[in-house]
Amino acid sequence: MQSTSQTLVDETERATSQVSLSDWGMSGKQGDVFSGIDLDVPPGALSVIQGAAGSGKTSLLLSIAGRMRVDTGQGHVGELDIRRQARRVREQVTVGHVAGLTDLENDFTLAQHLAERLIMLQPWYKPWVSKSSLHEVIDVIRETFTSATEVIDRLPEKNFSSFEVKDADFLIDDEGKAFVSELSELQKFLLELGLASLAQAPVVVLDNIDYLREREDRARAWAAILIYQELRRKRDPEHPLTVIASCEDSTDVDLVLDALAPEVSPASVDTLSLTRHPRH
Repeated sequence: MQSTSQTLVDETERATSQVSLSDWGMSGKQGDVFSGIDLDVPPGALSVIQGAAGSGKTSLLLSIAGRMRVDTGQGHVGELDIRRQARRVREQVTVGHVAGLTDLENDFTLAQHLAERLIMLQPWYKPWVSKSSLHEVIDVIRETFTSATEVIDRLPEKNFSSFEVKDADFLIDDEGKAFVSELSELQKFLLELGLASLAQAPVVVLDNIDYLREREDRARAWAAILIYQELRRKRDPEHPLTVIASCEDSTDVDLVLDALAPEVSPASVDTLSLTRHPRH
């Protein structure tokens, strides 16, 4: 049984954390998916979940988002108990990119995707969205992408091979008429991040940055995440965006942080490494 003093300590720690996990674990038919996870993510921080394929990164992110059940441990998003209040947690944690869950429709335009998401977030009696609202969101996505591109372009050439360097225009006109099928994988990733952020939830989770095959694209993705966090912090300093993202190799995060300093100021940047559990 937990003592009163320990309970007070735990509550104090949660008050300074946006996401906190203690001895967090999930098992499946073939054994542990992940186990013994301890994580403390302050508001406005970037937390990187690093691990090889099969180490449980996706399941861990979805469990934080209240979308998968765990078997052991305690977890909180703000004051919400993830295991007991999963529905409310899903309102506080949006999923920016998880393959098979956030996939976009190729025959939809960017504007159609944004309009659909905005309508879902509005009261039922307002089944429409104004052009000005769409333009505002498109401008934020374009600004984020352009800023990320500028960061990568000013890195020394030795960081990327000539094979990896390519044009990265975002193909977005003012009306958002570009179809998803016209976008690169990086552009789709940024659109997914933009869609997830429309709800203004305090936390967004992003899975498997390594699905972007080119190293330059992965660097742009990390730069965009950090830049978008900074834009959010400047717009609403009392409610910063906390990002939890997974990857197999986090070396590009350090590269981008060096390039962006002192332009961005996340509360912290920490890495949690997962190891692959043997399957029975």
